[in-house]
Amino acid sequence: MAIVLPSRRRPMSERRPAIRFLPTAGLKQDLQTLHDAAMARPQGPQGRLLRVALNELSRIQQGAPSTHPLEYMPTYPDLSDCETTYVGADPNAKPSHRIVWREHAPQRPGEPVTREVIALGERANGQAYYMAGQRLGRPVGFTLAELAAQREPIASPSRPGRRLAGSFDTPSTNEPDLQFE
Repeated sequence: MAIVLPSRRRPMSERRPAIRFLPTAGLKQDLQTLHDAAMARPQGPQGRLLRVALNELSRIQQGAPSTHPLEYMPTYPDLSDCETTYVGADPNAKPSHRIVWREHAPQRPGEPVTREVIALGERANGQAYYMAGQRLGRPVGFTLAELAAQREPIASPSRPGRRLAGSFDTPSTNEPDLQFE
C-alpha cells in the first residue's frame, strides 16, 4: 500500500502572484539604526526586535498579508493606500513597532505586484506613521485626493529633489526627507 503525502507545492491556480520587493532608502536607514542599536546588546531587546523585523520583512516579501490596511485619520498623514504590519521584541507585550508598506498593482500583464516598504518605526505617538507620511511627502490633514489636486507641492522648497504631490502612485527610489512649513 502506497502512502501519498500532500504536496507542499500549490496548484498553479492557487499560487500567489510574483512580488517585487522594494525596500526604500528610508527603510534601509531604519534598519541600519536598529542594527546599530542591536550591535551594542545583541541579546537585548533591540537585537530581538531586529530579528523579528527582518523575519516580518521576509514574510511581506513572500506575500504575507498585513496586520491591517490603514485608513485616513485627520491627525496623521493620509496613508490610506498603505498597510501596516506590527512587530515587537516581546511576544507577550503589545508590539512596539510598525512596518508601513504599500502594494502597487502591475503596470502591465505578467509583471509582478510591487510591495514598497516605506518605514519601520516606533508605535508610540504614531511615530511610524508620521515618518512614513514625511517620506511620501504627505502632510497631516490632507487626503490623497486633496494632495493630488494641489497645483504646488505642499512640502518646503528649501530641500532639493522634493516629490510632487501627484507622484505618490509611483514607487520612489530617491526619497528625500521633506520638511513641512
